[in-house]
Amino acid sequence: MRRPVIKRYISDEEAFETIISDFAFLVKRIKISGFEYDLQIRNGYFNLYYKGNSIGKILYKKFIGQYEVSIHRKFVNDKIRKKFDPVIKKRYLIFKFPRKQLHPFFNSENLNSMASKVKKNYFQEEIIYEQMLMTDNVNRDDLLIIDRQVIDKVSKTKMDLLTLKRKENSNYQFCIVEVKLGNNPELKGKVINQLKDYVKRIEDNFKDYKECYEKNFKQRRELGMFDSPYSINIVPGVSGVIVVMGYSELAKKSIEELKQKNSSIKVIQLNNRLDIKKLD
Repeated sequence: MRRPVIKRYISDEEAFETIISDFAFLVKRIKISGFEYDLQIRNGYFNLYYKGNSIGKILYKKFIGQYEVSIHRKFVNDKIRKKFDPVIKKRYLIFKFPRKQLHPFFNSENLNSMASKVKKNYFQEEIIYEQMLMTDNVNRDDLLIIDRQVIDKVSKTKMDLLTLKRKENSNYQFCIVEVKLGNNPELKGKVINQLKDYVKRIEDNFKDYKECYEKNFKQRRELGMFDSPYSINIVPGVSGVIVVMGYSELAKKSIEELKQKNSSIKVIQLNNRLDIKKLD
């Protein structure tokens, strides 16, 4: 049986019903944070993010009613280690505990501690801007940011953001968003081929991507991550856009060069220029 090139959903529906109940508190906390935290479904497990950086991997093992959580040791304080007694595996701590311990493990104090360590150890400007795009575009029905840091079995290069752009009614099309700072040298031309490769990858494997993200959307909606009562239908037609943020003067020159090399390339430039009229 042919395996799909991408799978970002939980196959075991019975296990997923349990997860919905167990994750209710965590989804609520994510929403309260204004989506500074994020929960993405992967192939049979979840990644928990803080400001675009992965805190850890959460795997539910149905047959033993237990969760396995893998977190980089840099993100875990001594108090958490002593209480939950993880197994050390190279750079990672592997925590194993029954379902009832999921809530105590990811309580506010522990989450805040891990988040502060993520912020201290990993700071990337483009990841921060990527996160801003996600938090500022929640609860839309014309554009859904469905996934981040997308890889598949065809290639390990990562798409920054994968979105679904509404065409009409409940029909949506894939749109890849590449986030670049205005001073990124890739804006000189390399980003054009990156975006073309990503678009072609989805076009060549459209059936797998469609099945994957229709299931992904359904499960994230059931978790409560999307406030949407409707289903979606993903139809052919894949596009891509480069979002350029900050460093406006450098960005303008790079965008002009991009347009000269490929006039069809789509670019959205965002800047932080203050409108002085609004200061009066």
